Amino acid sequence: MPASPGLALAVTSNAITKILGTQRKVTAFALTGGFCRVNQIAANQKHLSALTSSVCRTYTFGLLSEPRLDSERYVAFRRHMMRVTHRVLAIAGLYLCQQVTGQVPAPGSTTTKVPVPAAPGSEAKSTGKKPTAGNTGLSRLLKQGGFEILKLERKNLTDQKIRKRQLKHLIVEVELNQISASLMVDTGTPTTNIARDKLQKFSLTEQESSSRVTSPLGAAPDKFYGIAKLNTLAMGNCVMQDVPVLIDAIPFIDGVLGSDDMRRVGAVLDCGEPALYCAPHGPGADTSNKLAATMEAAGFTKVPMRLRSDHRLEVSCSIDGIPSTIIVDTGSLITCADNSIAATAAITTKRTTTVVLGSGGASAQVRIGRVKQLAIGDFKIRGVDIVFVDLPKNDSPSACILGIGELVSNNAILDLGALSLYLQHPHN
Repeated sequence: MPASPGLALAVTSNAITKILGTQRKVTAFALTGGFCRVNQIAANQKHLSALTSSVCRTYTFGLLSEPRLDSERYVAFRRHMMRVTHRVLAIAGLYLCQQVTGQVPAPGSTTTKVPVPAAPGSEAKSTGKKPTAGNTGLSRLLKQGGFEILKLERKNLTDQKIRKRQLKHLIVEVELNQISASLMVDTGTPTTNIARDKLQKFSLTEQESSSRVTSPLGAAPDKFYGIAKLNTLAMGNCVMQDVPVLIDAIPFIDGVLGSDDMRRVGAVLDCGEPALYCAPHGPGADTSNKLAATMEAAGFTKVPMRLRSDHRLEVSCSIDGIPSTIIVDTGSLITCADNSIAATAAITTKRTTTVVLGSGGASAQVRIGRVKQLAIGDFKIRGVDIVFVDLPKNDSPSACILGIGELVSNNAILDLGALSLYLQHPHN
């Protein structure tokens, strides 16, 4: 009996299935004259031999299974087996082509491994994502009120390599004297600052002043701000004219957008999105009232802010029951408190080798302590690590700084025009 085409197909199909099981990489199959030509990348010779031997076994099986035949019948039988085998090889080739399509690059192309994007560093403590502006109705409400949205970028402003989830500053793209500029959004700095090495870029002339460079860590004894005036500062369609600015040594960025200028355009800062909303008509009580109702309906807690004599934004707080005040400072990566609070509340702190730096070169040695409860107004955060440093005592003392880390982790939204801070616990 001649070998049946079905049996021949089964033999070859089984052999091909074995080869497929090895998951070797094949770039192309070319079907020419009924034969299958294979081009491989990093081919294993054993695989190619398996394919060849399987075809040979198919021919051999057919020939050996046939008893003695006369010449005419033998020729006819062999032609029949050749046609069957060629069809089998064609089917197998097409099948293999379909299996490898899209899995290997075309000859001559290169492949690049794309790393998994890192999660934003400032959400390191959050166990869930913030409800987006669309979910809370914030974006829709403010757009109806004539606000423009400016998307913010999270950026590392150091020359050091950072970890995946390390905290980053918020950066906004604006125009200074009709020139594009990148400014850090800093609610802890009242006046907009421009980097001294960018004066020529923005066609500014610096004048000397007697104002010392200051930060929450203190004032520099031998460094002074320069002063200048911008013809225009444009945030989207919000254009301010004749804007006084301070000049300081600011690395890695064009400058710092201060809270006074943000309040002039009734800015609403969404730290979690992150986004900055501003209105050409400035702050409005009607929009702020609607915003308050929207935020409270979404489960946010409203915390009233106030302006200190130096125009920094401040709220009431308590640390493990010890009352104090805290500066809302998006320019600070860390939340910190004065060492005197740790001593009064009997908080155990550990000394570190870390030194925190402020403007003008002011610095402080860092100690870290675990706080049972940090209350910001009526909003309570339980079980939080806080940095403790020696903060200077001056005419308008504030013993704590609320940095961007806690603001982002607790979905902070700042209505700077209405001096309101909205906080919400992260969702689990």
